[in-house]
Amino acid sequence: MSKLHRFIEENAGYHVVSTTRRRAPIFRDAENAVVVVDALQHIRRRCYLLAYAVMPDHVHAVIFPKANRAISSLMQSLKGYSSRRINLLSGRRGPLWQQSFFDRMIRNERELFETINYIDMNPVAAGLVVQPEDYEFSSALRPELTDLDAFYTDDPIDRETAEAGKPRLPVVAMGVARARRR
Repeated sequence: MSKLHRFIEENAGYHVVSTTRRRAPIFRDAENAVVVVDALQHIRRRCYLLAYAVMPDHVHAVIFPKANRAISSLMQSLKGYSSRRINLLSGRRGPLWQQSFFDRMIRNERELFETINYIDMNPVAAGLVVQPEDYEFSSALRPELTDLDAFYTDDPIDRETAEAGKPRLPVVAMGVARARRR
């Protein structure tokens, strides 16, 4: 059976999940988890990063690619950068991540809110912390490392975004940004 190609929707957002090879808990090591957070920051030039959680053996993120950017190329950058850096730091070789990744398109404001909440609560559900904002490698603790506020402003972020038309969801969703700042 041939591989199914990803369907690309202009101005769409995605919940992406990528798992380490053989679900190895590589990101239990704080230094490795920081590399993945850095990689997420690196791709922010090409997307809106609205939420993330780096778990011991996988990463969750909500990403809205900017104009002419494919989710596959963003994930390739994230996984490639983090693999090279972690392999260099640890003196290891070979693949760090499973080959592909899971993505689910976010279709409306309710799904966005539910997905961000799911990502924020993931470390709690895994028994790593009691409160989402206690998890060091999550946007629940560090919302300033996301574009959630910028995503909902009326002012254009940059020329590319203004020309392409920033994806918009109902203003009600601004409650997500406000709730996460508390």
